Amino acid sequence: MDFMLASVATSGACVVSNPMEVIKTRMQLQGELAHNVTRGATPVVQYRNFAHAFYTIGRTEGLRGIQRGLGPGISYQIFMNGPRLGLFEPLQKVFGATDPTAISFPLRNVCAAATSGMIGAFIGSPFFLVKARIQAASSVGKINSQYAYNGMMDGFRQIVKADGLMGLYRGATASIPRVAIGSGTQLATYTQAKTLVIAAGFEDGADVFRCDAAASILTGLVVTTAMNPMDVVSTRIYSQKVVNGKGKLYSGVMDCIMKTMKSEGIRGFYKGWTAHYMRLGPHTIFTFLFWEEAK
Repeated sequence: MDFMLASVATSGACVVSNPMEVIKTRMQLQGELAHNVTRGATPVVQYRNFAHAFYTIGRTEGLRGIQRGLGPGISYQIFMNGPRLGLFEPLQKVFGATDPTAISFPLRNVCAAATSGMIGAFIGSPFFLVKARIQAASSVGKINSQYAYNGMMDGFRQIVKADGLMGLYRGATASIPRVAIGSGTQLATYTQAKTLVIAAGFEDGADVFRCDAAASILTGLVVTTAMNPMDVVSTRIYSQKVVNGKGKLYSGVMDCIMKTMKSEGIRGFYKGWTAHYMRLGPHTIFTFLFWEEAK
């Protein structure tokens, strides 16, 4: 039952937050390793900031552009967040995170959340792969190595044809730590944030939306900052061209980290932070709001 509730909650949240995911993906890929490729030349900036990206995509690509990848995005939420949220409470018992007053509770809680996130990330990785490639494909200006998929199923078909079934899990090694970090901080921080919010005067029962929204805003700040570096790495590995079964730009997670740091510095890992937070904020609010209401 928890799997079903979690899937419904995160799918509903995805519809609201997907435009931010499109913007985040585009901004994380914009100027990718550009300083290396152009030998110090200033890369072309198609999206100046979050607001400009939203306006540009909406103006040039319309509603379909701003909601690009919604199908695989919802599927990803079902197959990743269903297990992630559904397994969280059972794993809390496994790790002994049952007493919030215990000194070891925060660490045990993070372990339970990270483990459930890793399981969900592996299951949902094929959907994230297709989603990232569809969202990166701009019909106006080329941001990255673009894939021409006519929807989610066509994406799966092309990937399997080119790289076999294992090709569907390309990039999973980046996605698993990404979601482990995000899940560990989100689920653990949300619990603590909600306690702080209630202690600050928000009554959980009397005004559940304000309470959940305030807790989600605090949670989103922590999660976005912790998760964004691996989110950039994941997006880039998922989106790169594959030649003879090997990534054209990166051979793996560490190679992507080293090249990004060398070419773009620490700022490269925080590309798309605003869009990420703008996505994660409402997504977290509506996920936990739907989750609490469904329960």
